[in-house]
Amino acid sequence: MYRTLVFLSIISGVFSIDCNEHDQNETEGMQLGIVISPIMSPQMIREIAIYWKNDKLRNGDVIGLYEVHPGAPDLLVFEFQPDVTHGFKKTGVSADFLPTANLTFRESCLKYYVTFGRNNTIIKANCLSTHPTWMSQRKSSLGKLRMREIFLPGTHDSAAYAKHQGSRIELIVDKYTITQDEDVLAQLIYGARYLDIRVGRYPNHQHEFWGNHGPFRIVPLQVVIDAVKTFLNNTDEIVIFDVQEFPVGFKSLAAHNQLVDYLESQFSDYLMARPADVWKTSLEEIWASQRRLIIGYDYNNIVSMRKSVWPQVGQQWGNVRTIGALYKHLNKIERLASEDTLTTNPQSQPRAAMAQLTPTTFDVIFDRLGGLRKMAENVDINVTEWYNEEWQHTANVVAVDFIKATGIIETAIEWNDKRAAGC
Repeated sequence: MYRTLVFLSIISGVFSIDCNEHDQNETEGMQLGIVISPIMSPQMIREIAIYWKNDKLRNGDVIGLYEVHPGAPDLLVFEFQPDVTHGFKKTGVSADFLPTANLTFRESCLKYYVTFGRNNTIIKANCLSTHPTWMSQRKSSLGKLRMREIFLPGTHDSAAYAKHQGSRIELIVDKYTITQDEDVLAQLIYGARYLDIRVGRYPNHQHEFWGNHGPFRIVPLQVVIDAVKTFLNNTDEIVIFDVQEFPVGFKSLAAHNQLVDYLESQFSDYLMARPADVWKTSLEEIWASQRRLIIGYDYNNIVSMRKSVWPQVGQQWGNVRTIGALYKHLNKIERLASEDTLTTNPQSQPRAAMAQLTPTTFDVIFDRLGGLRKMAENVDINVTEWYNEEWQHTANVVAVDFIKATGIIETAIEWNDKRAAGC
């Protein structure tokens, strides 16, 4: 019987919240999840890792990783007894490659389940899952809010992706330009709602506009646009498409106007023109418009001229190289956010905590930090814990590298529910 109850709790989401910590049972305060390591080596790709937190840990408690169904003894693939109340453990198990074409637009568990067991009973379970409709499922609780008031998971350099079926040795350029291991459609299906898009312009190329990371072009912008349209066609979600930085080919106002013309033509049936209230517009007003794409644009001259684009989301960069320095940066911006009011932020502009390390030029040349994958693995699980336990009340957009290496999507969903309940 308990297996059925566990499965139902996995797929139903967190809608009923008890804010009184004294009345909560142990599992309501427990964290348990699956992440996918971004590290590639000749021996391993997509290694499954487990994170947990249980302040009431007991001797003999067991965490298990299962395939297909939680608790079935013949499907147990990894098991250990945690000896600390919270932690992160790699399993040595490689997750199956899952083509984006195999993902659906319904929330789904993807083969792998993690369980927390005590006395031969599963007391909590979770799964590696997609969240393609998490916002629209919460229209009643999120509708009155503005973008500045919700916890929104996002991806940094969203178009700088490479999705590999098998492991490979990366060139030094790839090690420091690839920031995601899922394409844009998959990022959205897994639950990201903020896309950080860097556009390069190449007038003499077959594809004039590209998704870039710095000076390096990664994927034609048309591929990214088509992915966003596919997602919007199949869901009732709201997406922020935040065009930032313009690293190549934008030295004239005419070039910017060409890009906006292109975005308008491609997204004519999707984009919400900038309203009078701009970012003070509520989510229910966005849904009512039936235009659920917001294009942010990081150039005020264009924003003042073109109604199709909104002021960009304010990206908050630490430009730091260590986990300790990143913590200090994020702690500072979240502390300041707790003091945010309509006086200090009259336009209610959203902000994005850029939760990643930034290598220097010499770090890249001499490969001193091991590449963005290694840097992300060192950071991502910490970011999950910080936003679960310290900054859950102030978080707005949190943009990460290799989003499946974090629990930021589940954290955002849970804390949006708790905020709506007044927690």
